[in-house]
Amino acid sequence: MTLQTREVAWDRGGRLVVDGVTLRPRPGETVGLLGPNGSGKSSLIRLLSGVARPTAGVVTLDDRSLSGVSRREAARAIATVTQHADTTVDVTVRDIVALGRIPHRGTFGGDRRADAEAVREALERTGLGAKAGESWHRLSGGERQRVHIARALAQRPRELLLDEPTNHLDIRHQLDLLRLIAELPVTTVVALHDLNLAAMFCDSLLVLKEGRAVAAGTPVEVLSPELIAEVYEVDAAVTVDGATGRPQIVFTPHRRSG
Repeated sequence: MTLQTREVAWDRGGRLVVDGVTLRPRPGETVGLLGPNGSGKSSLIRLLSGVARPTAGVVTLDDRSLSGVSRREAARAIATVTQHADTTVDVTVRDIVALGRIPHRGTFGGDRRADAEAVREALERTGLGAKAGESWHRLSGGERQRVHIARALAQRPRELLLDEPTNHLDIRHQLDLLRLIAELPVTTVVALHDLNLAAMFCDSLLVLKEGRAVAAGTPVEVLSPELIAEVYEVDAAVTVDGATGRPQIVFTPHRRSG
């Protein structure tokens, strides 16, 4: 089973930011959350991570309400990478990645050899092995994002949640990061702004508007000119790449009429 939602709603300060959303990822797939600013993507990530509790509906992990799962068990199963995570402390890349092992440590500590192996594997998988001893503050934006993903992988989770991981990255690092995410052997839910990146790397999409789900399915099923006009209020042409079978979106330069 996977982390799922059933008709979840979240009333935050008198405003319904998530309104009756159901999400059922298949094990191992990469799900893209799409929608304009304020559509509820980050709020849904918070509900899935257990940081916030729904006003209605339920978030489940292995068919159990997430609210009834212990924090330690949830932390071992679910890893989250948020938009803005920084530190003023002078720490190394290895130190930050090692934070991912905290859920596996008991009262008397954990298995040091297992911790070291998990950190090593996470560093290698994210291409950071050679930078393990470097200071966090010397890294580029793309490298810092990789460190956060490596920390999440060191948890050895089954579920990975990412909130706008490509923000402020150049094109090369966006592609590298999403390629890495898509190849991970975990179930991933990732909030994205860029429709073409979502089309390239996600197995399925869930599109939100004003807190509600308005479309779900594969990228080729979801990303139509009509859907883009309805949700983003822009005109676009959509073609399907013959080699990959994935949609490609080209936006028209003029202001949408009506």
